[in-house]
Formats: sequence, C-alpha cells, structure tokens
Amino acid sequence: MHFVATLVGLVLAGAVAAFLLLDGTARQAVLAAGILALGTQLPAHFLLNGWRRRNDRFIAAVGLGFAQRVVVLVAGILLFAVPGRAEPLPFLLSLGTFLVATAVAESCFEHFRVRNATALES
Repeated sequence: MHFVATLVGLVLAGAVAAFLLLDGTARQAVLAAGILALGTQLPAHFLLNGWRRRNDRFIAAVGLGFAQRVVVLVAGILLFAVPGRAEPLPFLLSLGTFLVATAVAESCFEHFRVRNATALES
C-alpha cells in the first residue's frame, strides 16, 4: 500500500508543478502522462512482485520491468505524441520522468524489503 501511495504522490507532485508552471495544453499532456504511468506501472509492479522475491527470477523481473517501461514510452509516443493527442514535449518529458521515478521508488522499496528481511533473520 505504501508503494501505491508513493507513486500517486509522485504523479500528483508532477501534476501540481505542471499546473503551476504550464499552460492548458501542456497541463493536459502532463496529466495524460501521469495517468498512463500510473495505469501501467502499478499493475506491472504487482504482477512482477512475486518474481522479484524469488532468487531464480529476480533478474528476469528487473529485465521485464525495464522492457515494460520502454514499451510504455514507445506506446505513449505512438498513441499520444505522434497523432497530436497530447503536446509532445511536455508529454514525453513528464512520462519519462514518471517512469524513472517509479523505477527509483520501486528499487527503494525493494531495498528496504530485503534489508528488513535480512535484519529479521539475524
């Protein structure tokens, strides 16, 4: 649950910054990028969570997570930026930022999970 709250908080922070700094179409682009990032990263996190906990599948989970983020970025370009549904520059910058932020957050949560599990064993 903490992971969900963290991701929503990151996207909300980006949306608030966009609303303070950007005009209408750029705001919509940032909001679309945030929705796309949340809509893809949250399910992917929970789907790959079991694999990350297994030593024999950890690297596969990391690789699949990276590949999924690349697919989301390419899909965002093809579905939103190229057809002009969203302003390309703010959309791509915010989508890339959200995807990197989710990767960093996921890594931090995984680090804390492993560290706490190791501390409980000793």
